[in-house]
Amino acid sequence: MRKQEVGIGFTGIPYTIKDIVEYSIMAEKNDFECVWIAEDYYLRDAISIISCIALSTKEIAISSGVINPFTRHPVLIAQTIATLNDIALGRIRLALGTGVKPLIEGMGIQFKKPLKHIAEAVKIIRSLLEGKRVDFEGEAFKIKGVKLGENPYFVSESNFLKVYATPIYIAAIGPKMLRLAASISDGILLTAGLAPENVERMVKDIKNVVNESGRDFSKFLIGNYILTHLGEPSNMLKTFIAFHVAYSDLKNLFEVGITEEYSKTVRETLEKKGIKETIPLIKNNIVEFFAACGTIEEIQSRIEEYRKAGVSHPIILPVETDTARLINSLA
Repeated sequence: MRKQEVGIGFTGIPYTIKDIVEYSIMAEKNDFECVWIAEDYYLRDAISIISCIALSTKEIAISSGVINPFTRHPVLIAQTIATLNDIALGRIRLALGTGVKPLIEGMGIQFKKPLKHIAEAVKIIRSLLEGKRVDFEGEAFKIKGVKLGENPYFVSESNFLKVYATPIYIAAIGPKMLRLAASISDGILLTAGLAPENVERMVKDIKNVVNESGRDFSKFLIGNYILTHLGEPSNMLKTFIAFHVAYSDLKNLFEVGITEEYSKTVRETLEKKGIKETIPLIKNNIVEFFAACGTIEEIQSRIEEYRKAGVSHPIILPVETDTARLINSLA
């Protein structure tokens, strides 16, 4: 059976690692193409979970979704991806992002020049994963004579770390990061909470930049996390949407008919009274702009809307739902 061009994603909550592994096995049996693991500070790290999935599956691709070059040095990221590919026999993908500024700064790490960090990290990681020796002098990173599989204090076989072709994707939402990602990466990972109308606009811009760079857009991945819930929207799903409506780029809201006044009301209620008082403001029709919810048929129809908008790899992100039924029903 041909693999579905669809993925499934998990965040640091609410599932146990055992749950995520079992759902990943289930997704593999149902011919999902890829499982994506987010890294949410200060919850579970992505790499440990990816290792567990890699050891428990045989065919499904596995990707970070995402890790960042502020908390992990690019050389460490390359070493980690190479090691994971040792386990998964080449099934690993890498998605990089900038991370969340306040959380990174909470670790005492300076959050400066995010575009430069991503651009330099991609160049370093790609070169290392191609088996090259890297000397690099950049604004964010400086590398001296590093080659994966070599350590001056150890005698190792030349094939200690096998080189696998590893796609590198970039999580992007703002115009500058979208343009950078379209210029240097193998694909773009769009955030949860975007409406198809938002995606369609972004994909047009992405396609132009990919074509300008002389590459084949048909081989460029457009991944998009899609908040997914079986049944009527839950409070957890409405919580996600409340934060999105409160703090999203107004352009994204205007494209689906949400006013600046409504966004301001949600934001002020959230900041002054908390999420419990905000949830009643998030009606079902608002949720439906930015998520896939309802019956299986309605969810499938919604996923098709994202495909028509230009998403080549929709990634369902289960939110407080019957995840096993969702996976089996979307097969």
